[in-house]
Amino acid sequence: DARCAEWLIQHAEHDPVTNRLLVNLSERKRSIAATLGIAPETLSRILRQLREQELISGRGRVLQLTNPDALRALAGA
Repeated sequence: DARCAEWLIQHAEHDPVTNRLLVNLSERKRSIAATLGIAPETLSRILRQLREQELISGRGRVLQLTNPDALRALAGA
C-alpha cells in the first residue's frame, strides 16, 4: 500500500482548472504493477481499498487524489 501511495503522489499533477491533484494512468496497470513489484491483481485491490477509504476517486485512466495528506502519511513521506 505504501509503495502504491508513494507512486500516486510522485505521478500526481495539479489541474489548474479544478485545483485538484490528478494522476493520469498513461501506462497499463500491468506495467505499473511491475514497476511497484506487485501483481496486477494486487494493484487493483490496493486501488479499490484506497477508493473505499476515500483517499482517491475515479476509475479508468484518471484518478483524483482526494486526500493527498493521508496518502503521504500512508507512503511514510
